Amino acid sequence: MGQPVLSQEGGFYVLGLEVRTSAALEADPATARIPGLWAQVHRDPRLEGLPRMAKGKLFGVYHAYQGDENGAYSLLAGYQVPDLREVPAGLKGLAVPGGRYLVFTAEGELPGALRQTWEAIRGYFARPDAPRRAFSYDYEIYEDLTRVSVYIALR
Repeated sequence: MGQPVLSQEGGFYVLGLEVRTSAALEADPATARIPGLWAQVHRDPRLEGLPRMAKGKLFGVYHAYQGDENGAYSLLAGYQVPDLREVPAGLKGLAVPGGRYLVFTAEGELPGALRQTWEAIRGYFARPDAPRRAFSYDYEIYEDLTRVSVYIALR
């Protein structure tokens, strides 16, 4: 992972499936919810027509943080859509606002490379000179099977 890049991003919409979890739950394979969420996204027929709207890229949007990285949060996994006028039953739509983000890149075999990148992100923001995270909307864009861009919202 190289140095993060500061970026001003526009808002967008994502449609998919969602779980509520926490770092403590995800640390234990017996209670982790995120792996099951991604498995469900890959086999849910309601999501089959969505990839062409988002050029085939999957999104993972972390939001509704309860405080900081130690509290509960929601993860919506799905695809970018042009609007939220039609949200099929059982799916969740989310409007992700624009703003200032630091963009980190995970490259390599997933999910290991992504896990290492998140560890590096936590280390980066633990530095005293680091900008402050907003803990509002952070997201991942899966560019392909070996590259994920991680956008961290700044205050």
